[in-house]
Amino acid sequence: MKRSQVSATGIAVLIGTVFFAPAIQARTCSGNGDVIGSYAFFGSRGGFFLLGATAPGTTSSAGITPIGVTAPGTTSVSGPLVPIGVTPPGTTSAQTSSNSWSRFVSSLAGNAAFESVGRIFADGMGNFYATDATAVLLTNTLVGSYTVNPECSVTMSLRDPFPATAGGLVTTTGGPTITLEGEIIDGRIEAVATNTNAAGAIITFAKTSQFNACSNATLVGNFGIVGSGVVVPGAVVPPVTTPPTGGIVTPNGAFSSGTATTLGTAFNLLGRLNADGTGLLNPDPINLPSPLKRTLTGTYTVNVDCTGTAHVVDVTTGLTRNLNFVLVNESSGSTASTTTGAPQQSLRFVFSDPGVIGGGTATLQ
Repeated sequence: MKRSQVSATGIAVLIGTVFFAPAIQARTCSGNGDVIGSYAFFGSRGGFFLLGATAPGTTSSAGITPIGVTAPGTTSVSGPLVPIGVTPPGTTSAQTSSNSWSRFVSSLAGNAAFESVGRIFADGMGNFYATDATAVLLTNTLVGSYTVNPECSVTMSLRDPFPATAGGLVTTTGGPTITLEGEIIDGRIEAVATNTNAAGAIITFAKTSQFNACSNATLVGNFGIVGSGVVVPGAVVPPVTTPPTGGIVTPNGAFSSGTATTLGTAFNLLGRLNADGTGLLNPDPINLPSPLKRTLTGTYTVNVDCTGTAHVVDVTTGLTRNLNFVLVNESSGSTASTTTGAPQQSLRFVFSDPGVIGGGTATLQ
């Protein structure tokens, strides 16, 4: 090969390297200042083991085999049951609290199935703050710390400093401390709990709809909603109401239940929410003929910190559910250096009825 050809080839390789190098470089973060502002947190630990399952690739003549559950504090002499304790939302446990952060940390510390949502504040200097829904920023309480590493991984330590009560009496001045490790991915933080007993939990942190000025007027428009959950045996769920159209309750609708087992009944949620900005969920304005009318009505309340509650009614079946939720901007960057498209308002929720575990998402259409 001639010297001129060698030189040309070398220059081409060098130019190609220059142009392609940025494509293979990993994104870097500058430090704790990359995580700052008001965040929604939503965590969960899967409850598929409550109903039993057949592993992929195996065969079973009996189909799904429920896995036994031994209640916390009890012993079993009848066989090797899996000791997974579950305390449904709204029921009494050894440590209870009306604070969503306390319930979240307590759920992470255990090994039970759970769904949880709430709000925290990151100060950009490595500190997390949380409080009740009616408080303002200045009254927030320090609940943890975080460190943003150069490769955009995040380590976190979360604790529960709030008093817990039982029977109206304070039983403890704080709960456990939980450690998390996560990654900044696509404008949010995805993390897992690293405590020994907390395996199986996944936690997402995303920017809330606003910083500290949400109200009922913040939630307005048509939302597509999808979710799932499990109703545990003996749960006292809200009563079925008479459908607005009259007649008898039909088996089809937004809430679709699966097979009932001795360990619970799984269900799906699919429908539309039409929020009017004043706290009412109105009938779907687009009334298309369908054998499966998926319209939800009801009421909602949005707190100043962008958390809230809702009572929803399936128009077709008359079934009702209560929700706890937090408003987030799904495409809003979780870091100060992230630039993304226009924020898309979304509502992340969990079911708050006693004995109902699950949650989902409602997104502005």
